[in-house]
Amino acid sequence: MIDEQTTTTDIPPDYLDRMLVILGKLPEKILQSRKIANAIVEFWRKSPVASLPKERYLEIWDRIWVASAKDPYQERDPKDAVGYAINDPAGKLTEELLKYLWPKDAKVGGGIPQELADRLKKIVQRTNHEAIDASSVIVASRAEVLHAVAPEFAKSNVLPLLSWDDNPNAAAYWDAFLWPARISPDFFKLVEKDCLAALRAPDRFDENDYKRLCQIFLLASMEFKATGKEVVREILDVIESKGLEHMSSFIRSRMLNSKEDAAGYWHQTVKPWIDTHWPRDAAKQTSHTMEDFAMIAVYSNASFPKALIWLEDNGLLGQTPTASTILYSLKKREGNTHEDFKDSSTLPERFPSEVLHLLWITRPFQWDHGYAGEVLERIAAAHPEITQSTEYQDLLDIT
Repeated sequence: MIDEQTTTTDIPPDYLDRMLVILGKLPEKILQSRKIANAIVEFWRKSPVASLPKERYLEIWDRIWVASAKDPYQERDPKDAVGYAINDPAGKLTEELLKYLWPKDAKVGGGIPQELADRLKKIVQRTNHEAIDASSVIVASRAEVLHAVAPEFAKSNVLPLLSWDDNPNAAAYWDAFLWPARISPDFFKLVEKDCLAALRAPDRFDENDYKRLCQIFLLASMEFKATGKEVVREILDVIESKGLEHMSSFIRSRMLNSKEDAAGYWHQTVKPWIDTHWPRDAAKQTSHTMEDFAMIAVYSNASFPKALIWLEDNGLLGQTPTASTILYSLKKREGNTHEDFKDSSTLPERFPSEVLHLLWITRPFQWDHGYAGEVLERIAAAHPEITQSTEYQDLLDIT
């Protein structure tokens, strides 16, 4: 038995040769045993098989994969398809194949080797959708990159895995695709119909997968402009509050990452998308979305005053019991200011009236760690007359 800590340099070449001879003679029924298949695959991973002539490597791979892939009876959870596939012998072998045959100089539209295309096609064609197939799960996880490098191959052989038509296990392959969660405008256009179907079925996914699904849709509609107005509004109307919260959190993240271009990103991308698509129904707004929109205003930097007024006028701001997050972004920072809060930490001095109003909208404070008092003091120093305002006095009473 090969110890798990063994590396490729620990296995002598003659030992590898002897093991390959044994593998060639083992009956297929023995190779179908999950325990034996796993042991063989671990040996495969730890031995220098990549140094074998390609024909010999693929001959052995074909034999082991055909046997280990015959496991149609085990029940699998589509919400954890990736967890199953990366621990399944056939799934592990598929990962090794992709690693071994993937072109070292891969480029957009450059294609993949025929040996890889033939085997991936065989993997997908044997997927009958009666059970979740580990090898196909691994292939689905590479759907976007396969489409980038070999678009026609991917359209014909990989994308059908993500189709909900006559595929009761589509959620499992979406779980795999969402694992790396990569998307491009061209790829989204190809899977848009199935992506919309997935968004309408949150119960088929765990929370992390559904969160990634919402992020992909938001990216496609807000930045790629790849979806029509009616489609976006329909999706935002039908998804539950959790889906809207995933989207508002992602917009907040994109605003934070926009850094120096925050004001432009707000005006040119975020505000138009919210204005056109976000539901105004008060029942759709939650403390989570309202905190996200408050932070979006904070991250808009020079656009903060206008963003604040616009978001409030559209009913997207309100009391957020976790307002300590907002306060933390506004607190004064000495010395090496955290990059994420370089601009927001100066807002009380730059826009004291607007910051006061934001704090008043998002009151009361819970777990403010003393930040509220500090921010109020800085507002008063920047604009002494404001201390007589009703908003300022209300906040003093709370803090």
